[in-house]
Amino acid sequence: MNKWVRRIIVGIVIVAVLFIAVGGVGTSMLMNHLLTPGGVDWSGANNPDPPTDPYELGYRGDPRAALGLPFETVRYATELGEAEAWFVPAAKMTGPWAVYVHGIGGIRENGYRQLSILNAAGIPTLLITYRNDKGAPSPQNALYSFGVNEWRDLDAAVSWMLARGAPSVILVGESMGGGIVGQFLMHSGEADKVVALALDAPALDFTEVVADKIGARMIPLARTLATAGIFIFDTYRRAELSKAVSLDAVAKFPGPLFLAHGTTDGLVPVTISERLVAARTAPTTYLQTAANHLLSFKENPGRYRAEMGGFLDSLGR
Repeated sequence: MNKWVRRIIVGIVIVAVLFIAVGGVGTSMLMNHLLTPGGVDWSGANNPDPPTDPYELGYRGDPRAALGLPFETVRYATELGEAEAWFVPAAKMTGPWAVYVHGIGGIRENGYRQLSILNAAGIPTLLITYRNDKGAPSPQNALYSFGVNEWRDLDAAVSWMLARGAPSVILVGESMGGGIVGQFLMHSGEADKVVALALDAPALDFTEVVADKIGARMIPLARTLATAGIFIFDTYRRAELSKAVSLDAVAKFPGPLFLAHGTTDGLVPVTISERLVAARTAPTTYLQTAANHLLSFKENPGRYRAEMGGFLDSLGR
């Protein structure tokens, strides 16, 4: 090999390494902005004119104000302190109870679409808060971790439900809430109490979420840059985002799964749900829509209600 060929190869390697290093740093800086609570108003908390429709994301109001449903404000003990939840009783108190887990920077009210379906099916439901939510306890190193840490708060909520009389549990999660559900299945000692899952646009592979955002900008080596960025971020923020992958745990869950995801989702790529469906062997109801992130219900409320409602009804058979 002549010296010019060697120089070209060395030059290409140097450029590639620099590209990955610079791209990784840029990715980690963007992650720091997006994953630090308050960096982005994910839930519309600062919206001066919030929607009046309880099925719209960003609605503010308790279950009675939103849907006319009686509820109880309860508190459950987490490792960081007490967190608040709304408990909505229903007709079938002796059957499984559901717990709703919102997404990144979200609020309990985001769950009113699912709550309306769960309540119609007679299923008692707990809408929880968890670390870094407004009014909830937060760690010193406050970060959204796509379930790696938040699952412990879900674990505390499930323990509260079981102590209150729930014979079994249905986990309902959206977006990052799906990642929290997945990490719960991986780590919780109460995972065997879960009889069904209902997920909407679940973020079960954080690396794929980041890579999708990079690839959407036509930047090459998206998965490599995502991996490098997560490594850098984990190192300087003392985080563990590289562990935020729970797709296999949900795929192996032996109970039935309801899954909704839109093909134009701009936050959590639909490829995650497609991989999940392909890997599942247990009963799976997959509602694929053309909607953007968490808008499958809005695209066709009647269809969403029929699909999820039928899924819930089948649990009693």
